[in-house]
Amino acid sequence: MLNVYLVRHGQTETNKTHLLNGSLTNLPLNEVGIKQVEALQASFDTKQIDCIYTSPLLRAYQTAEILDQGQHEIFRDDRLKEINFGNWDGKLDKDIYAKYPQAFDELGHLKENYSNYCTGESFQHLKERATSFWRELVQNHEDENILLVTHGFVIRSLTQVAFSFPAASPIGEVKNASVSSFSIDDKSKNIFLNYYNRITPSEFLITR
Repeated sequence: MLNVYLVRHGQTETNKTHLLNGSLTNLPLNEVGIKQVEALQASFDTKQIDCIYTSPLLRAYQTAEILDQGQHEIFRDDRLKEINFGNWDGKLDKDIYAKYPQAFDELGHLKENYSNYCTGESFQHLKERATSFWRELVQNHEDENILLVTHGFVIRSLTQVAFSFPAASPIGEVKNASVSSFSIDDKSKNIFLNYYNRITPSEFLITR
């Protein structure tokens, strides 16, 4: 069985102040974000992890380093970068909503067609790079525990790809320093959702 653990990076100042935090923003974790990841590290046994992939953006790579504590080589992959919000990157959520309410759903989350109103990367393009990464991951790894450290939109897109959902927008947002877990049978390639958006429980069970 291939077990995949998807971790969203800890909090940054742009997360704290509700700015859109895409691939054009490359800030480190703030003090709260470091504490979030340290709390996760205390309950997540990375000794049981076989391989770590991360977005090259600083907030994700820093999260991976804190979690790993120097035990593994950490592989950066551009396909795990956060979505590119274009000219909306770094702007306040509420300011964008006030001007473009049609780009948001009932929960205040960006719709699939948000890129019609800005220069941002489309959900479809994000799905294409998530699909490329996911297929390669499943093809190259069997009977291993894999840790992916990435971003909120990327985790939603990988979830869409893995479970063949028609769209990413109905998939719930994940919190900073949360963990989601999928298992893929090595022979049938059937996929199972173990948990989604879990925050620092007393223990994460990493299976063998």
